[in-house]
Amino acid sequence: MAARSGRWGRTTLDRHLEELITGAPRTELQRMVLEHDWSRTPLGPQEEWSPTLSAAVSTALNSRFPFLLMWGPELVMVYNDDYAPMLGARHPEALGRPAPEVWADIWADLEAMVAEVMGGRATYSEDLPLVMHRHGFEEETYFSFSFSPVVEPGGRVVGLLDTVVETTHRVLAARRLSVLQRLGSLPRASHGDTAEAVATALGVLADAGADCPLGLVYLVDGDDDTPRLVAGHGVAVEEELATDVLAERVRWAVATGRPQTVTGLSTLLPGLSSSAGPAGRSDVDTAVVLPLTAAGAEQPIGALVLGASPRLPLDEDYRIFMALAAGQVAATVADAQAVAAERRRAEERARSDQARAQFFTDVAVTLQRAVLGPTVLPGGFAVHYEPATGTLEVGGDWYDVVELSDGAYGVVVGDVVGRGLAAAAVMGQLRSAGRALLLESRSPGHVLSALDGFAALIPGAAVSTVFCAIIDPFTGRLRYSSAGHPPAVLVDVDGGVRLLEEGSALPLAVAHRGERPESEVLLPPGSTLLLYTDGLVERRDEALDEGIGRAADALVEGQHLGPAELSALLTERLLGDAPDDDVAFVLYRCG
Repeated sequence: MAARSGRWGRTTLDRHLEELITGAPRTELQRMVLEHDWSRTPLGPQEEWSPTLSAAVSTALNSRFPFLLMWGPELVMVYNDDYAPMLGARHPEALGRPAPEVWADIWADLEAMVAEVMGGRATYSEDLPLVMHRHGFEEETYFSFSFSPVVEPGGRVVGLLDTVVETTHRVLAARRLSVLQRLGSLPRASHGDTAEAVATALGVLADAGADCPLGLVYLVDGDDDTPRLVAGHGVAVEEELATDVLAERVRWAVATGRPQTVTGLSTLLPGLSSSAGPAGRSDVDTAVVLPLTAAGAEQPIGALVLGASPRLPLDEDYRIFMALAAGQVAATVADAQAVAAERRRAEERARSDQARAQFFTDVAVTLQRAVLGPTVLPGGFAVHYEPATGTLEVGGDWYDVVELSDGAYGVVVGDVVGRGLAAAAVMGQLRSAGRALLLESRSPGHVLSALDGFAALIPGAAVSTVFCAIIDPFTGRLRYSSAGHPPAVLVDVDGGVRLLEEGSALPLAVAHRGERPESEVLLPPGSTLLLYTDGLVERRDEALDEGIGRAADALVEGQHLGPAELSALLTERLLGDAPDDDVAFVLYRCG
């Protein structure tokens, strides 16, 4: 066998794996795998790898979906760029190491599944709770994944492939939305008892111990500017709180109207613990002091102290949830105070109603975007999501823009029947599946055909409508397929309007599955494409065609505008009358 030509050199046989990795330039993980000294691992040198191992590694490294390969009796780990963030601080040392060592903290949860796969049976887990130590603390996480056996010719299982997506963000968003929904549906404080109103709101937060292990409400009493502790959970409020630092931060938050973060609570308030959950109990060390600002008030009326779970990072989403909870507590307190002050009742209630309506909109938009996830748009695109007016529920409308490896764009707009957490959960699954399918397929019809089978397995996914398209910006070619969705609108530079109604079939999972039809059209330079959900064009006592016509007229009127400005024009023209249904749309301007 030929010798290796230096540390970074490759023999002819050693280049076999390198030739199986597509795309240029190489990603960081691809380079790490190619340059790793595999001779020091149970896998041995690359030139001695079996064709099955080489093919499995290339499958993982060529995918844009998170993949982990565990190989051999030792379950040696090889993974791709999209899997690496799940490892946290364990990366890059995890590469080439046995999985039971790398994931020692959760191996008890995985070992039985791994044994089942090595016996030849695939497994699937959805939103599996796992407690792992990957960022310096014991973290509550959730994952959906499938373990699939890798079989050599002859039928011997030699490894397993882990197809995985971390769902922690979505699970936490849904859980926190449920808390905010309960806060938002509290009855009005017609009794005028501020203490009772505070206790009711704190009762909701006490039930949410996984996110709010500690809650204290301080209120400013009359002319006395010193905030007074009114009620709390997670600590015996009737006892003297020897927490000068906490009291000082409360006064500062009330005086400035700005939140404060307090650490060291495990020393200041010994004995605090989070509610029992998948991560178990642990001392609470951090809390956020949030000013309670009521609508129309010049100064905060008090402060809400919320303890942060020691099992979760105190990130931006967590702080947004806390701020929204504080906003609802403030609205509850202000409502009670308005009832007690009879002569100001009408004015205060009107302002409180306005604050509640704005709160509902803020929560719906924030939580829907949290479920959709951040989208970095390529040039020429603009997107918009808007919830139905006056509701705290998320919905089932979604959009996605996916950059494909050949420079094309996959675009999807869909609508799940119903509202609330159930519809949002179905939407999240369909969106994730659609994105994965787009990354592996270049056929809109194939994507929707595969979603048919996927939707048939998910309660509540049937009758969902989806419009899927693939845009080639270099040739201007658009291929599309529609599963019962309203037609896309194409407007050329001369104002000609075309509805993309070909390639249409029934909604998802409503009939015997088969190949979905698709159609193709050329996008003239400067033309504008609009994909949307029915909330944009559907109004009571009006034919759907009239709403689509209004959308087309707005596109023609705004042909001279850029995508972002045209999005604002569409919103003004079509959504100024407060839609009864959620709205999602995607705009594309052909270069």
